[in-house]
Amino acid sequence: MAEPFSESWFYAPDLESPGDRFRLPDEEAHHLRKVLRLRVGESVIASNGRGTVFACMTRDAKGGVELAAESLVSQAPEAPRLSLVLGLLKGRDLEEPVDALCQLGIAGIAVAATDHTQAFKGQDHARLMERLRAKSIVGLKQAKKAWLTRIDGPESLEAWRERNRDMHLVMLHPGEDHLPGTDGAGAALLCGPEGGFSGRELAWLESQGTYRMGLGSTRLRAVLAPIVAAGKWMGLGRLA
Repeated sequence: MAEPFSESWFYAPDLESPGDRFRLPDEEAHHLRKVLRLRVGESVIASNGRGTVFACMTRDAKGGVELAAESLVSQAPEAPRLSLVLGLLKGRDLEEPVDALCQLGIAGIAVAATDHTQAFKGQDHARLMERLRAKSIVGLKQAKKAWLTRIDGPESLEAWRERNRDMHLVMLHPGEDHLPGTDGAGAALLCGPEGGFSGRELAWLESQGTYRMGLGSTRLRAVLAPIVAAGKWMGLGRLA
């Protein structure tokens, strides 16, 4: 299969095979026409976020724009194996690391409410998650990815673990690295909030057989640590 050739990349979750069609959300149709200055009848690339990328033709759709899948461009049947669990931060502080991480080959980012979580009074977590999911879609298009990074939460560490029993846990913690072997299983990097994990959480993580990975001798803020961690994981040749 040929490599993607277009600079114009879209997210079209309904596309499963050539011949399928997907109507773009109004804001995406506006972006196509007014920002990218594309005309109906031009070719673009679209990923369904589940590993398959299509060459598509743009078509009129009753005042909007739809993408008609014409041919398969590429297929990545194996999903990324790295996930991250990020402690819930105040305000919009999570948006910066998620914006960066969603440009990488990361399976999912889960937001965890931890013992040291701090939140503004009346903070709307539903709106926060909506913004983070929007950033994941932007990251897919910017980085031209076949797989969309899933955004989950907020939930407790225990609830997240219950749904992800088969993953190796790797806590970001000062000291020497103690990493899992490269057995093909998925791994999740755990990054606490400002102030780190509580003593209770550390004991629980130890009971789960959690591994550890250090990020150097300097103290990093929680908005930066997960980005550095993903970079180190990539440097170790573990980021698929």
